Amino acid sequence: MGKVEIARAVLAAEVAKRTLDHAQLRLIAELDDPHELALLLRIPLGAARRKLDQAAALDRLPVVAGLLRDGLVDLDRFEVVRKRTENLDAEQARAVDAGLTGAAEWTTQELKAETDRLVCLVDPEGAQRRHVRAVRKSSQVGYRSMPDGMALLTAYLDAVPARVIFDQITADAESLDDDRSWGEKQADVFIDRMLGSGRPVTVHTDLTISAKTLIGLTEEPGYISGVGPVEAATAREIAAQGDWRKVLVDEVGMPVGVGRKRYRPPEALKEFVRVRDRVCQAPGCMRPAARCEIDHARGFASGGVTEARNLGPFCEVHHYVKTIGLYRFTRELDGTRHWTTPLGFVYTTRPKPIAEPDPP
Repeated sequence: MGKVEIARAVLAAEVAKRTLDHAQLRLIAELDDPHELALLLRIPLGAARRKLDQAAALDRLPVVAGLLRDGLVDLDRFEVVRKRTENLDAEQARAVDAGLTGAAEWTTQELKAETDRLVCLVDPEGAQRRHVRAVRKSSQVGYRSMPDGMALLTAYLDAVPARVIFDQITADAESLDDDRSWGEKQADVFIDRMLGSGRPVTVHTDLTISAKTLIGLTEEPGYISGVGPVEAATAREIAAQGDWRKVLVDEVGMPVGVGRKRYRPPEALKEFVRVRDRVCQAPGCMRPAARCEIDHARGFASGGVTEARNLGPFCEVHHYVKTIGLYRFTRELDGTRHWTTPLGFVYTTRPKPIAEPDPP
């Protein structure tokens, strides 16, 4: 059996497993006793309760449940949607679920981001309340001793400042030119920052928010690079603290240009591509565009033009495998992207609007 046949057999086995997971949840829904289920499956009581919660969510989330039944998403992705919609009422949950018809094409991380965006959209006030409550009740810093004279220092924080801290540590570590390992550089930078090295802050928060949300006409969530969707109230608060730039969008919410006070074509074009695409263009990669290289879909040497429709951000790894020809990438005029693997499998992803389109 060749590698292509093996890959297809792996996929067929995964589809069958997903379908069986759906069938098992349908049966579990009839048991309604976590203690019985825990004994039956030899699993912890907490795991049994989670399976019962998943079983109950099949009717609450019919679109994603149907994708699970058909083998198009796995149980982990179904759980992502269930967990993120558990605080919504039935009508709101179905509204989020209805927007996830494309979940079969998304990885777990992509599905988390889209589900969070829809939750903010259907329940903006609730999303803001839950965020404030989580910051107040769940924020914490922990310390645990580890072997070999080490310790684990953890911080559970508001996502926006947490991302700024992480990006600043990364930027500082990248500026160091010595033989320390990457992890050692990050750790040393973190210690210096926390103990007062006096280094200036050099990173910024890149927020996308629609003008209508900014002035309070809608509660459409904003989007922060490296964080994902944020509820409208938080987006407005962040926007009030920073410099603004104009992004022009078409009738379906896709960006068509970036306004600038000074126009320098190369940098303006790169900036537009980062705003438009947000993350690496390889399927499932969520590395922020700000930390990617802007590269041609069709190579310049092969006749590819240096314009927005032929450019996209690629992280270091995916830029490398594309450049050496191991994987092939093409981009259509409407932004649809095709990623072809060495075995000949083609994975297609479609661009997402940065703003909700106006109703017809």
